[in-house]
Amino acid sequence: MTLHHTQFDTIVIGGGQAGPSLAATLDARGERVAVFQDGPFGGTCLNDGCRPTKALRASAHAAHVARTGAPYGVHVDGVTVDVGEAVARKDALIDGWRSSSGAFFEDHETISYVTARARLSGRDGNDYRVEFDGQVVTAPRIVLNPGARSVPPRIEGLARIDYLDHHTLLDLTEAPERLLVIGGSYIGLEMGQIWSRFGSHVTILQSGDHVMPREDPDIADAAADFLREEGLEVRTGVRIVRAERNGEGVVLTLADGETIAGDRVLIAAGRIPNSDELGLDTVGVDTDGRGYVVTDEHFLTSAPGIYALGDVNGRGAFTHTSYQDHEILAEHLAGEDRSVAGRIPTYAVFTDPPLGRVGMTLAQARDAGVNVSVADYPMAGVARAALDGVTAGTIRLVVDADRDRLVGAAVLGHHGDEVIHALSMLMHLDGPASALHTWLTIHPTVAELLPTVYGALAPDEG
Repeated sequence: MTLHHTQFDTIVIGGGQAGPSLAATLDARGERVAVFQDGPFGGTCLNDGCRPTKALRASAHAAHVARTGAPYGVHVDGVTVDVGEAVARKDALIDGWRSSSGAFFEDHETISYVTARARLSGRDGNDYRVEFDGQVVTAPRIVLNPGARSVPPRIEGLARIDYLDHHTLLDLTEAPERLLVIGGSYIGLEMGQIWSRFGSHVTILQSGDHVMPREDPDIADAAADFLREEGLEVRTGVRIVRAERNGEGVVLTLADGETIAGDRVLIAAGRIPNSDELGLDTVGVDTDGRGYVVTDEHFLTSAPGIYALGDVNGRGAFTHTSYQDHEILAEHLAGEDRSVAGRIPTYAVFTDPPLGRVGMTLAQARDAGVNVSVADYPMAGVARAALDGVTAGTIRLVVDADRDRLVGAAVLGHHGDEVIHALSMLMHLDGPASALHTWLTIHPTVAELLPTVYGALAPDEG
């Protein structure tokens, strides 16, 4: 712990993607800044989110490529995965990033970086009080960046079994023979596919009628289909009423009486913001019905001088949105005219192949009353996808026909997480959708088909 002062200009509670970056910016402006982080440096992304999961995804992808090489004329027999080695590779990468970045703040000559749980405890004149480990520090400006955490669903008996979440799953050194995944959204699909490729028989249990319920149903169904073709069991419309131990394993009972046995259970059914232990009530910071801190377009809360960044503000539970939050706030505090109001939702689901998404879904555009033109193009018709042998998925463009503007897109399939950036940039610059028609693209790439997809636009008949 390095505490240079007890009175600061800004105190940051939480060390995810937004808080430390903002602290460095404010320190460079001459402010006295403190960062309090309860746990390892880096927040969810670095420790048990984006980066470690993608490290394991790379190992799973290598195994999958080796097993499926025969159509390419590549024959590999007896492919096995040493999960312990894959986890060790992941740990080496993460430990390197964490130690180098953490050391920057822990050894900083002016930024106070403290590993402790901190909470607000009222006001002291114009300053806010922050308590930690029996000590008190103060500042007129507080930045909340505490992130979010997994929450188990309400299932009888679940608390009595040794279930996994996306944190503990990453440290397994052997693949369970049978892995049951409760939740069919982004984390459930990504982790289920990884562990299937590691050797587990994976069953994904989704309560809704479709996996990835925030996506258009046909896009979500297409993702479920290629996972099923790969060997995962994906079940929708499933209601689990009870969980019980069964020797070394577990049995889940469904509402219709069916039982499903497994060796381990992964809970991937939702997350909640870490707003409940911050002492928000002592300073008048409002939250909504789900616990997210209510903010304006500059992330200011209902309490003057207190801001909320990242997952806790409910404006996007992604590393890239959290990082952009800090950029927006830093510019706003410097008197510049920038806010979150115009941000266009942009993200990826890192199944293999992935889903890249920007803007509205087709359903959202319809609900918004947009005069929609839509184009759907199968990935099987993309030459690069065929050449690489990865033809699952589809490309969708959603266009406002009255304004000649792209309002949403989905690229499910080969390099979808990269291709979506071209469409995101077009929307970010508020360029005409028709610009796609005259765009010169490189052959053979996945993105080269975007002008062709645009040419397939037709009035929405939904």
